[in-house]
Amino acid sequence: MGLRGVVFDLFGTLVEGWGTEMAATKADEVAEILGVPAPTFRELMAATYTPRACGQLGGPREMLARLCAMLGVDPGESALAEAARHRVAQFADVLSEPRPGVSSLLATLRDREIQVGLLSDCSGETPQLWPRLSWTGPIQSAVLSWSEGARKPAPALYRRVADLIQLEPTQCLYVGDGGSQELSGAERSGMRAVRLQVPRRDGDRLLQYDPDASWSGPAVSNLFGILPLLGA
Repeated sequence: MGLRGVVFDLFGTLVEGWGTEMAATKADEVAEILGVPAPTFRELMAATYTPRACGQLGGPREMLARLCAMLGVDPGESALAEAARHRVAQFADVLSEPRPGVSSLLATLRDREIQVGLLSDCSGETPQLWPRLSWTGPIQSAVLSWSEGARKPAPALYRRVADLIQLEPTQCLYVGDGGSQELSGAERSGMRAVRLQVPRRDGDRLLQYDPDASWSGPAVSNLFGILPLLGA
């Protein structure tokens, strides 16, 4: 069965996202607003990634309130509201601009009648911002972990995005940077998978949770490199 669709990861793939040092800096900014120790807050953010990405801690304000409660701190409503606004703004900066060439690639896929879906692990900021993004029009369906209550590599997520773009998983190419064991998860679902390997422009180390460290499948250094895999 030929490939008729592409499912993209978001962070580290369609958008560059943060590296590890930048993510720490962004967390420190939020910690300062909340009045909590930055190193402890960073550690807690990392430790709670799965419940944050599965929607278990709620949206940005509720999530920050729960993290502060775990630290035994009550920052007050004003600080919580300001910190939540700041965190959403941080993600707006990340999401507003895709990688160079992404808009052209998405238009090419649309013109060639390739179905396009997205599957992303994310906390509550991304679902809030996604409908406002100007460059995502050619993406027909987005499956976001926060909204689904599960994160990659849960098999149901791959099935869900394939269903939404009206294809079988075997008809889909999955493209991602390899975080969240997404590539091996895609292959187990029946999709073909390819890793995007692009050095970060700022030289920072790639930020990944649960990377596909032992996966050794095909890779591309430019998103347009997926077109030959589609026969396009």
